[in-house]
Amino acid sequence: MYRAMGQELPRTKRILELNPEHALVTGLRTAHEANADDPALAEAAELLYGMALLAESGELADPPRFTRLLADRLARSL
Repeated sequence: MYRAMGQELPRTKRILELNPEHALVTGLRTAHEANADDPALAEAAELLYGMALLAESGELADPPRFTRLLADRLARSL
């Protein structure tokens, strides 16, 4: 209806919902409890958030950074 009237769609506030039992969430929590100062935790949280955005058809604020973080993490796992 908004488009038909020539108006922009209203912005909606997105809500991030996490499954507290998911392996990524529990692993991140455990790693944080073991060493909260580990800089890899921030990267892992950023990757998790980016994945959640993409799963909901959202847009990443900095796609090149997300890609670089993901590629670096994959390269370290090989």
